[in-house]
Amino acid sequence: MNDERRRFFRINETVGISWQLLDGREGPIQSNPTDILSLVSEQDQRIEHLLIELEDSHPKVSELISLFNQKLERVVGQMIMDNSLVNRMAHRAKEANISACGIAFIHDDSIAEGANLRIELTLFPTQRRVVTDGRVVACNKSDDGKHFYWRIDFYAMSKTDQETLIQHIVRSQSQQLSTFSKFQPSA
Repeated sequence: MNDERRRFFRINETVGISWQLLDGREGPIQSNPTDILSLVSEQDQRIEHLLIELEDSHPKVSELISLFNQKLERVVGQMIMDNSLVNRMAHRAKEANISACGIAFIHDDSIAEGANLRIELTLFPTQRRVVTDGRVVACNKSDDGKHFYWRIDFYAMSKTDQETLIQHIVRSQSQQLSTFSKFQPSA
C-alpha cells in the first residue's frame, strides 16, 4: 500500500472476512442467482404447459414427468440452501492488519497479484458489516512457508462504509492503547 494511503491508522485485530473473486468486468465470476431463478421459472412454466397438453393423451407419462420435475425442484432448493450455508460459513474470523484503505492477512492459499475481489468484513464485537472491492497488491509466502500473506488495497468503498471502518479502527485502537497502558509500570 503506497505511502500516500498510510494516512489512516492501522490496527491488528480479528475480523470476519469473506470474499468473492471478480472477473475483468468487475462483476462476480459466478452466475447471478437471480438470473438462474428467472430461467428456472421460465422452464417451469414451459413444463407445465407441455404437461397439460400431454395429460389427456398420455396420463402416465405426464405424471412421471411431473414427479421428476418435483424431484428436481427439491434438489435445486436444497442446493440453494446449501449455497447459502456455505456463504455464511465462508465468513471466517481472521487476525488481520487493517486500515480504512486496505487489509493484510494470512491465508492457506495463494492468489494472483492484481486479482480483484469483492470483500465483506464483519467488525467485532458490533457485528457491523463493511462491503468493498479490493485489489491484491501482494501475495507472499508467510514466514512458516505453508501459508500466504495477502495484502489488499480497497477501492470503490462507499463513504458510509469507510466512515464505519474508520470509527471502528479508532475505537479499537483506543481500547488497545487503554489496555496496554494498564499493564505499563507507573513512573
